[in-house]
Amino acid sequence: MNVDRWPRLVLTVLALLLALLAGQGRAAPGTSLVVKSTLYQGTAAGAFPGSGAAVPAWTGTLSPVPRVRLTGDDSWLVMELRNPTQNTEWVFAPQGSLIERVSARLYREGRPAQKIETGYRSEHAYMLHYGVDITLAPGERAWLVARFSSPFYASQPEFVVANRADYRRTVSRENFLILAALGALITLSVYNLFVYAGTRNRSFLYYAAYMLTYCAGWAFTFHIPADVFGLRDLRLHYVWFFLLPVWNTLFYLHFLQLDSRLPRLARLSRGVIGLSLALLPTSFLLLPYAHVLATGVIALWLVLALICGVLSWRQGFEPARFFVLGLLALFVPAVIILPGNVGLTPDVPFNSELFTLLGGTLDGLLLAFALADLIRLLSRQNQASIVQLQRALTLARTDTLTGLHNRYAFEQAFNEPGDRLLIVMDLDGLKGINDKQGHLKGDELLRTFARHLQSLEDEEGVTTYRLGGDEYAVLAPPHLEKPLVMRLREIEQDMQAEYPTSGVSFGVAHTGNAPKISTFEEADQRMYRQKMSKKGSARPSLLT
Repeated sequence: MNVDRWPRLVLTVLALLLALLAGQGRAAPGTSLVVKSTLYQGTAAGAFPGSGAAVPAWTGTLSPVPRVRLTGDDSWLVMELRNPTQNTEWVFAPQGSLIERVSARLYREGRPAQKIETGYRSEHAYMLHYGVDITLAPGERAWLVARFSSPFYASQPEFVVANRADYRRTVSRENFLILAALGALITLSVYNLFVYAGTRNRSFLYYAAYMLTYCAGWAFTFHIPADVFGLRDLRLHYVWFFLLPVWNTLFYLHFLQLDSRLPRLARLSRGVIGLSLALLPTSFLLLPYAHVLATGVIALWLVLALICGVLSWRQGFEPARFFVLGLLALFVPAVIILPGNVGLTPDVPFNSELFTLLGGTLDGLLLAFALADLIRLLSRQNQASIVQLQRALTLARTDTLTGLHNRYAFEQAFNEPGDRLLIVMDLDGLKGINDKQGHLKGDELLRTFARHLQSLEDEEGVTTYRLGGDEYAVLAPPHLEKPLVMRLREIEQDMQAEYPTSGVSFGVAHTGNAPKISTFEEADQRMYRQKMSKKGSARPSLLT
């Protein structure tokens, strides 16, 4: 796929997720209550009004506030409800942030007040959600008064009264997406742990740790440990988010090879690791401020990581493009959601926590692509290294003048076990040509003989060697002795036609089970006797 299309693909996926989540918050016409709600500061000594009729006077003792404090608050919410529909089944649903405790009363005329308990510390009727069923008759008016408190808020809490059938569908969709995203994170983590076990490349280890930490953080955010295991300890929630910059920074330090590419940014990145670890104890010691501090250090990490990724990409490190796109998958939800959390823009009309989780899951998938791209790059580099090594080995085993195998290659092959035919040769007449016509002509003689000799390798299993100077050798299967001897005599005739003073002396031996040295000496002695015979003007037959 064209790299230029990846940014558009990431943004398209995020836009689809945004549309999916935003669509969940839209109620069909004629299915909504008329709701008027007011937020008050937590006073009135914690006492609920005695009846619905007493609510207006009771609210007069409270002070309205526009928003809750993100560092923790104790607040009242008063909702005036009117049901203009024929539907009677509704759900009171606190949402938008973790809320430790929500205690509410629903006041309907002629009925006792319905007590409602939900929030982080309570059991939930709807998995991973705070919704509680309520009933309102068609045309009925009611008051809903809720007191809620929490040591911190990740964003401004929201309170809605939704159609029960719509709410159940929303819960089902969101739970499916939550569990699918967490399952994907766990799967990616386990897979990359196996890859690390096989490769010992620390990028895979840090990636797996980052994904597991991300999964744990969002599992706590969506109350999975609380709902499944009864583990309700708010001090554990932000430990994971302080660890995210640690593992991800270790990942990109190693993955982007930052110490060698961008050493100054590598030092700054290690500073972020130190800052994250230094602030981690605030999860236990300064819980109301843990969210703000974690948000700050995560923002710093994301900006620095993005800079490192972009610069590495510009330097030509191709796998960095997936790292950058993964960070964009985290940035887009942050840019949309965080301003609303602090009141700079209206709150988003969908589950912002789920949107962030899905963005992080997309980040994990793109980081997996980055690692796969790294494997591809390393494989390509290894292949190039292997080719270079093979070339070097070939050069190390090749005689540079003639192109035949050299003495080093001969000794390796000759010392291997097995029965083979050994032919040792000496090119006659080289000294005379060097003395009378010069060494260039002598080198030409050596190369010409080598070309003739190399033609012997057309037979399967035959290898030719230049041992040095005018000495040559052939290793071949034993059954090729006669045809090779005949061919050497033909080569000698061809050589003498071009170089009349030249000739070829050779001796033959079989390796068999004899010591290698004695076999070579046997062939060499036979070659020497043949050469001496030639000097006596006699044409000897091959000694065998």
